Amino acid sequence: MSVDPPEVSKRLAQRLESRFIFLSDPEGVLLDALGIRHREARDDGGDIAYPATVLVDAAGIVRWTFQSDTYRERARPEDIFAAIVALDRSS
Repeated sequence: MSVDPPEVSKRLAQRLESRFIFLSDPEGVLLDALGIRHREARDDGGDIAYPATVLVDAAGIVRWTFQSDTYRERARPEDIFAAIVALDRSS
């Protein structure tokens, strides 16, 4: 999820040829509900989202999450891929 406008997220998803949905929350409504908005953190004074990764299955059930309280810490790719593999096995 990002505070970027939907068209920016869409271009990124297309460039990465991603099968995953990129969520855009330019008003920060969901970011605030999840407590992951870092206000005025960009150089231009704009907001950013603290790193958070949520893996949701086809039924809409959250199967794995990662959340950080610093913009410098991200979910490790190997952890994300392990969660995806585990999800595929449980389907």
